[in-house]
Amino acid sequence: MIPLSQLQMEWYQILLLILITLFVFTFTFWLYPYIISWMKRKGYVGYDIHKKDRPETAESGGIGFSITIIIGFTLISLVFPIFWHELFIFNLTIAIATIVGWIDDRKQLSSLKKIILMFVTGLPVFIANLPFVGFIKVSNPVLPVLGRLQLTIIYPLTLPIIIIVMTNTVNMLEGYNGEGSGTTSIALIFMILASFLIGSSQGIIYGMITFAGIFAFFLYNKYPAKIFPGDTGTLVIGASIALVGIFGSIETIMILVMLPQIFNSFYVIASVRGFKESHTIGKKDIYLLENDLIIASKEPDAPLTLPRLLTATSALSEKDLVSHFFGLSIISGVFSLLAALLMLPFFSPYDTFKIVGVVSISLIVILLVISLLPKILGLSIIMIVLLGIAFVFLVIIDQFIISKPVNWLFGILIGGVILILWYIITLAYFWQTLRRHQHKTKEN
Repeated sequence: MIPLSQLQMEWYQILLLILITLFVFTFTFWLYPYIISWMKRKGYVGYDIHKKDRPETAESGGIGFSITIIIGFTLISLVFPIFWHELFIFNLTIAIATIVGWIDDRKQLSSLKKIILMFVTGLPVFIANLPFVGFIKVSNPVLPVLGRLQLTIIYPLTLPIIIIVMTNTVNMLEGYNGEGSGTTSIALIFMILASFLIGSSQGIIYGMITFAGIFAFFLYNKYPAKIFPGDTGTLVIGASIALVGIFGSIETIMILVMLPQIFNSFYVIASVRGFKESHTIGKKDIYLLENDLIIASKEPDAPLTLPRLLTATSALSEKDLVSHFFGLSIISGVFSLLAALLMLPFFSPYDTFKIVGVVSISLIVILLVISLLPKILGLSIIMIVLLGIAFVFLVIIDQFIISKPVNWLFGILIGGVILILWYIITLAYFWQTLRRHQHKTKEN
């Protein structure tokens, strides 16, 4: 990561960055009517399964913002030549993710094949970062409390895994009009804001270009969707967010803004016991009612998912369900800003003013979102408890474990226990919520 203060952008570079961002958004928005028409002519369509009439909708929409983001980054590399190595790898990764997603949309690859291909997608950043190649240099991640970690050998090995995890988390929650593109647009906004707080120039610049392309697509993907992203889109979105996090050295921020998707992925994997394609899972997590409302499955062995948790008490329309996803994404984004504060050195009065301002605004936003979307209160509390435990965990590591590298294994063990407890708590919350709702229904 190059600190914003060290980059020392000239006024014309700031102006060009804004103009290129606007160009990416405008060009993407202009391009989609032609892509939608072309997809339908070619027969590349899907069916909107959360509507009773199952309307035919253009598929593989990720191809559009993939092209425009690549163009945008190419232009950015001319304005900021210092970043051209990273942007070349960024564009190469997006191109590979697009190809893999396109093949998957046409061929329906198995989970194993998709994971292998996504590992290949992550290889450019891994190879380019190798010491004897030296094409790019990825900084070690920064954690609240602990600061920048010294993982010179371990972290570079995990780079393809980070891309696999991000692409799969985006892909596993996708399926609702505007959900994937909307929640990740929110995530990118908070990644950009957090990058301003900690001074990550790559987080700001790469985040702006990526946001411009994905948000323009969202305007066609939102309810009622005119086009679906397909795996072409979800894989590109996941890979892009992973690379903004990696190059911007804001991996912690990336994880926090993506908490809803990560929660959903963990719930699904834990409940179905492994990575499985949705069509291979026997039970449904939700059901569509006659009036196009979505209700949670009451079957004990059905997959546990975020949609199932949110519709446990009462049915929701697809549009309302996606609004709840947005609410969770906003709250997760607020958590990311608070985490960014914990990465700052607190010395000047300006820092104190900044901290008070961010904390105050964060509390107001959380209260506002929960008041508008009360269904997410329970999940928000679970997230807050989990993050509180994680904070205590970091303090324990900082005080007792970090000085003894051999004890990192013990730290990972504690983290695993926390994840298991989190899953058990969520499962208990779901069934308690469902029983309470059924009891009220019987009384009425």
